[in-house]
Amino acid sequence: MITRLFRVSLVLALVSFLAAPQVFAQAPKLGNFYKDSVEFGFRVKMPKGWAFTPPQPGENNLIGKYTPPLNRYINISPETVLWLEAYLLKFDSRQETDEDGEVTTDEDGNVVIEIDMNRGSADLESWIDQRMRGSGFRVKETKDIKIRKVEATQTLFVGQKSGVDFHVYTMVYHLEPKLDVALVFNGPADKKKWRKYEMAFNKMAKSFGRIDLKELAFSETKEDDSPARSQKRGELEAECAKNPGWELYETKNYFVITDNDDRQFMKELMDRLEAIREVYEELYPWKEAERLRLVAANARKKKAEEEGEDPEAEEKIKVKIKGQGRTSTNISSRELSRCSVVRIFKNKTQYHEYGGPGGSAGYWASFHEELVIYDDKSGGGRRDTWAVLNHEAFHQYIFYLYGSLSPHSWYNEGTGDYFSGYKYKHKRFKLKPFEWRVETIKTAIKANKHVPLKDLVRFSQREYYGNNKFGVGGGQNYAQGWSLIYFLRTGKGKAPNWNNNWNKILDIYFATLASTEDLDAAVDAAFAGVDWNALEESWKSYTLKGK
Repeated sequence: MITRLFRVSLVLALVSFLAAPQVFAQAPKLGNFYKDSVEFGFRVKMPKGWAFTPPQPGENNLIGKYTPPLNRYINISPETVLWLEAYLLKFDSRQETDEDGEVTTDEDGNVVIEIDMNRGSADLESWIDQRMRGSGFRVKETKDIKIRKVEATQTLFVGQKSGVDFHVYTMVYHLEPKLDVALVFNGPADKKKWRKYEMAFNKMAKSFGRIDLKELAFSETKEDDSPARSQKRGELEAECAKNPGWELYETKNYFVITDNDDRQFMKELMDRLEAIREVYEELYPWKEAERLRLVAANARKKKAEEEGEDPEAEEKIKVKIKGQGRTSTNISSRELSRCSVVRIFKNKTQYHEYGGPGGSAGYWASFHEELVIYDDKSGGGRRDTWAVLNHEAFHQYIFYLYGSLSPHSWYNEGTGDYFSGYKYKHKRFKLKPFEWRVETIKTAIKANKHVPLKDLVRFSQREYYGNNKFGVGGGQNYAQGWSLIYFLRTGKGKAPNWNNNWNKILDIYFATLASTEDLDAAVDAAFAGVDWNALEESWKSYTLKGK
């Protein structure tokens, strides 16, 4: 599951793009070596000044991607652009099996099935067909060569974009049986232009050479480490050793990996992470989570017994996703939360190259167990970075607190935005309204275009994102969800005609959902006996006054 924080910025970005002078990318020049002394033992020169983007967790083929920093595309026809990209790939089938899933048995006798959801492409041709931008790829020419005693295959592919040809230059290095490393570049098919690109690509491809593998100097185990935390640190140190410009930082509860070399920014970010976690723990304490998980487990057991099923059968088979998910199933959720990973990109461009969804400013990916954001210093400013961090770190915290629990979007995203409103001063957080949402919801209320609360609290995620009978888009629903959470958490003693029965709405909703895992039951219990008209009028008045 991905949770992500959206901003209404797409139109402004498009206007800026159209208004900016059109400066196109040039043929790349020979740059520095990419070096891998950790996994395969090789080095090869990559394009000068191009930015490196690491693979996502579990990615089986990609070693890294390079893109031009500014002028990132060329015209291959008056109407068609080609975005320039360079890839380092691996095709490693040395330990591959034909089985759908590896079956083992753990110490408790449970059957564990490990499924590889990211097996990747078996060879270069299939990878190009599946992953390169374009279509209709075909081999134009190929030849076998030897580079510094390494057998290699050079192939030129032709692909198409909007019916216009372009070239894909590749060099595959056969390091050992069933292990290949590959370089992939794209460029124009026009003979005159291609000559410059081909010359540069050839120089890079022929710079390849083997280097010795080095044993990583892992950090020493720390006094308060758990086995899970030590293991996660080692994995991330190995990752950073393969990714140029990336470093690992850590706090009491977080591992932070980044390509941002602004030390002051990183220190503030880590201080903020720990401070906002204290706020989360105050509203969502671990002891209560443990109690509710026990209630839920007992409810499941009782239901299974009533239906004549073996209540423990569910626990006898465990499914693990290879390369994803939790570091260990034998460690407590609280300890696993101390292995929380936050990935910070130095700019918006690299964030989107990595896979950040369009229109988003950050996301929490539960299947990768990492929070991903970027430093927005040159865009909306770091106030936006901090708002996104508070929002997405809440989703991350709740994941470890309650697992795959998925509240309604008004609660889930509204609470994330509630935390986004917290302001950091003197190393402590103080609650304030979240500026991104305030004017949006005020405008909707004044125009009587908000969603009735009794409907909003039952919206599915699809409806919340904009596909609903009211024709209300995701941006406004996010604002209304935030305002409802803010009203219910701060309205007591301030909102007109406040009813004390509303004091526990949020607590009842979440406790019911956590113990029953039933969305409808949670809404029914939380809003039982509520006068919807009275609630809505009080909410509107409070929100418009902006208290």
